Amino acid sequence: MVRSEDRLVPVGAAKVDVTPAHPVVLAGYGGRTTELEGIDTRLWARAMVIGKEKPVAIVVLDNCGVPAALKERVARNLTEEGITPERLVVAVTHTHNAPNLEGYAPVLWAGRMNPGQKERMSRYTDFAVEKMAEAVRMALKNRQPMQLSWAQGRASFGGNRRVMVGGQWQGFGLQHGAPVDHSLPVLAAKDREGRVRILWANYACHCTTVGGRNHVSGDWAGYANDSMEEAFPSATALMSIGCGADIGPQPGGGLQIAAEHGQAIGKEVRRLLSGRMNRLGGAPSVSEATVELPLEDPKPRKHWEELKGRGGFHGQLGVAMLERLDAGKSVPTHVNYPVTSWKFGRDLAMVFLPGEVVVDYSLRLNRELAWPRLWITAWANGMPGYIPSRRVLAEGGYEADFSQVYYEQPGRYKPEVEEVVVGAVRRVVGEEFAAPADQEPAPFHRPPSGEDAVFERLSEWASAPGSIAEADLGKLLRQHLQAARPAIRKIHGGTAESTSWHNLAGDFVERLFIRQDKRGAEIGWESLLGEKKTASRVLCFSGGLGWSAQPETEGFALIMNGKEKLRFDLASRLSRWSSKDGSLELFYLPTWRSDLDTGGFFFLVLGNEVGGEGRLLNFKVRSLGEGSQRWFAIDARQEVSRLIPRLIEALKSPGP
Repeated sequence: MVRSEDRLVPVGAAKVDVTPAHPVVLAGYGGRTTELEGIDTRLWARAMVIGKEKPVAIVVLDNCGVPAALKERVARNLTEEGITPERLVVAVTHTHNAPNLEGYAPVLWAGRMNPGQKERMSRYTDFAVEKMAEAVRMALKNRQPMQLSWAQGRASFGGNRRVMVGGQWQGFGLQHGAPVDHSLPVLAAKDREGRVRILWANYACHCTTVGGRNHVSGDWAGYANDSMEEAFPSATALMSIGCGADIGPQPGGGLQIAAEHGQAIGKEVRRLLSGRMNRLGGAPSVSEATVELPLEDPKPRKHWEELKGRGGFHGQLGVAMLERLDAGKSVPTHVNYPVTSWKFGRDLAMVFLPGEVVVDYSLRLNRELAWPRLWITAWANGMPGYIPSRRVLAEGGYEADFSQVYYEQPGRYKPEVEEVVVGAVRRVVGEEFAAPADQEPAPFHRPPSGEDAVFERLSEWASAPGSIAEADLGKLLRQHLQAARPAIRKIHGGTAESTSWHNLAGDFVERLFIRQDKRGAEIGWESLLGEKKTASRVLCFSGGLGWSAQPETEGFALIMNGKEKLRFDLASRLSRWSSKDGSLELFYLPTWRSDLDTGGFFFLVLGNEVGGEGRLLNFKVRSLGEGSQRWFAIDARQEVSRLIPRLIEALKSPGP
């Protein structure tokens, strides 16, 4: 039970269903051509209010974006309730499966809607504005004394989606090693009895798991809210989005995956609330600064006339700029950009940024400000479009260039846009939130490796009663591990291809691989035997096998010093193949699995008749089949010397 009465503050929350009741076009994907075709999950407007005399309020809408003009309409609807515009934040979950609102990414549907569709979009927009205001009013009525606390956790399903080749943007996918923001700040409000009444979480990732399915859905953010409320039945949950403009959910592909991502958020929230939270005292103070983000110098009328003739989305941008010029207006040279902060004393600074803000801003602000006391929410208080960093502008691509067309911006930003945004944030949070000189780097900006989880699972597998680890094969592998040494001295690529794919821990690494689509495809390597005699000579390397859904062929041949020794194929569990003459055995221990592929460790066990100490051996794996995409891969960077001790520890014989 909360006893610190002096730290209680009036807090309230509410949610209102905003699922469309009539056909309407959806935002998020330019390839859609018709109104919604169904409803997968409900949509909500979720509000939280803090304070008594001059309260602050946030409302988070399940939508792709709320333009600044619609935020102003919500604020006007709340004038009598004392919610002033500067103390109101309107944010979105950025689900790409919600109705398009008037003014959002105006080129997206320009020239493609008939009068009926326009009317239905306008009607839903009015409905959404009213429901957002209604949610805030209900939250005001629901206020009661509560204790606020917060903590920073971690979620890891967001991956940088900007695929780069040779320093140039190539499209969307997963760019391994590129920056992310895996921080998950969580705010909790508990009543006098200690019950959790409100939860607010924030994560930097696009809500695009479901893809272009023309159905209404809250995507992973909606499932995250469900997961939090299932764990804390007395609570109302809010999910907002951080600087995730270039971050996408990994993997994506459907409602089930979206639910799993949402459940990952809920699980981490439960973990945080079971531990120590940082208490906050009182309602926050508000500060705001509006700055001008500089666009490239405007182009002449001739440019827009030529663009109009191209048709499509670029043509619609040309039409929009010509209409401005015909009305006596000029082509915009900047974007008005309001930056807002809620500061809970010196304990926490929340920052609210309009638009789709790329992750570089999170990285930089976490360096320059005190990241243990910082919370950044994007897609808030307006939707001017993407806010690229200096790096993203230099690299080019969607976030820097074509996205501006959707948002009816006449061109890309100038590189100094980053300094303007960061400077505004520093001003609104104040020097008290500057980073101390000895601040450690924030731990959220590199995807975590799955290694620890892999070895934990291996340990559980090895000690499970009645598991295969107790069988002769598992015992034999444990014996061989004691003598194992790195197998690969030098890789000979042969006809191998290169790509990035899941390794033994599920991380993306560079790999060399051959497929069974062409008979005779080869990959090889050199091995050097150790200088000391052992009961068995064991060489270890990391790689994988995959695409089990492809047709089965004759598999692969393992060749040693020019002679074929054995044949093998795909395996999803601990497996062994032996040569007929007993000179060579191949073990495969998968440690990462999907439905189609595996990654793990290979062990070559050599008979005593194979050469002497210090001898150089040449190995090859050759495809024996054709017409199948089944593959064998070797990790380009071998780290087995570091990993073998962890394997030995994880697979040690279970105790009595």
